[in-house]
Amino acid sequence: MAEHKSNNQKVNALLAAVRTQVANAQTETDLIKAIEDVKAFGAPIKFNHLINYIIAAVLGCLSVLGFLYLYQNGKHANNLVTFATALLVMFSIGTLTLIYSKNKKIRTLEDYIFNRDLQLDNRLTPVAVSAEQHARELGFRFHEFNRGNYSREIRALYQASYQGKEYSFDYHFYHFHYVDKRTTMHTNSKGQWRTKTVYDHYDRYGLYLPFHFISNLALISKSISGVSGYNYKPASIQFNKIYKVIAESEIAAAKFLKPTVVLACEQIAQSFREVNFEFNEETELCMSFRDDDVLTLERKHGFDRPDEFIQEIKGVQILPKLQIALEHIHTLMTYSDNNFRKDNP
Repeated sequence: MAEHKSNNQKVNALLAAVRTQVANAQTETDLIKAIEDVKAFGAPIKFNHLINYIIAAVLGCLSVLGFLYLYQNGKHANNLVTFATALLVMFSIGTLTLIYSKNKKIRTLEDYIFNRDLQLDNRLTPVAVSAEQHARELGFRFHEFNRGNYSREIRALYQASYQGKEYSFDYHFYHFHYVDKRTTMHTNSKGQWRTKTVYDHYDRYGLYLPFHFISNLALISKSISGVSGYNYKPASIQFNKIYKVIAESEIAAAKFLKPTVVLACEQIAQSFREVNFEFNEETELCMSFRDDDVLTLERKHGFDRPDEFIQEIKGVQILPKLQIALEHIHTLMTYSDNNFRKDNP
């Protein structure tokens, strides 16, 4: 028993040390060193759950006996047995949950290393911000962040640069979480009306960056409040099915939405769900969407095969959906009329 406990303590200590290494990692070499430390542990990285499995099995058997007693005695069952059976079920589930959570710690750390490598490969630098304050600041710049009548927060933020054939730009990638609060009415078992408060949680993602070609224009496929101006419809029926265009002037919208831009916006809507483009007064662009897989890829290896995991980390893995978004923004820049420029290069 002492040996099993010692093994679990060693695994916990190793995972904590490796997590700290990964959190401080600045290069791919740092990540590889963390995996090599796991490999040097000299034994499979797993928790010993023998005692917990025995406890869960015993509790499960006692729970079954309790249910059999309740089934046979029905209304005449002893209340104490009923209460004890409920407790046994709860403790049994709790023990299994403990086993699952410990095993998940290993998978979570593997994912953490892999995702940190993706950030390094794609030159994404995490930015530490106050979640609610930064959402509030972005809400002053873009209507996109005025969603949620209860709470709003930026759960993740990264900064990076893109180098295209004709244009280069710095950008931020964000994860925006917001909550809507609403009240519903329902009847209880006695037919009495009662109110219930419901909190609906939503997530959107996107990029924001300088865009010195046009201002005060929005292409909206997921409705947002506060955007005002002239409605504009290009000739494309497909485009008009996807987007609602609101602009400072119809002339500006027509000059920006050339046929090549219209076609590009139709195509990007096939890659991203509920995609919006908001060009604010300060000539900044916010491209937002619902997709939560832009900064993720499927991990193929883990600590159980450390050499293969190291080779996977050594490879350069480009995030395809992020590249699609960046290339689309570059396309918008390429086909924008230079008359829209607000700066003096």
